[in-house]
Amino acid sequence: MSTEAGFDFDFWAKLAATDPQTFEAQRRACIEECIAAAAPGQQARLRGLQWRIDLERKKYHHPLASSTHLFNKMWTAVYGAGGLADALNGCLPQPAPSATVLRFSPDRRERVRGLTAHS
Repeated sequence: MSTEAGFDFDFWAKLAATDPQTFEAQRRACIEECIAAAAPGQQARLRGLQWRIDLERKKYHHPLASSTHLFNKMWTAVYGAGGLADALNGCLPQPAPSATVLRFSPDRRERVRGLTAHS
């Protein structure tokens, strides 16, 4: 599966070419192992990200097409408006000011309802 230096591309490429079902099972097991090794607070986010990646892989039947779309989404998330680069540089848009909610006494609410009902 992997070498001492890390990922063994030749192993995975051969497995994908010769036994796609085993490749997919081992790919999923490897991903789950990585997610399980992450901090507990990050695991849900990682599973959500993997879900989105899997959807892209299903949407585009050719591996190069799905890789290209995932690559473009990644760069948009980093360098697009409101992306990671903006967040790291403190350039995120400020939230719009919120309105003040006024509290009316119960009798005031009844009078307002009565006015709107007759209008």
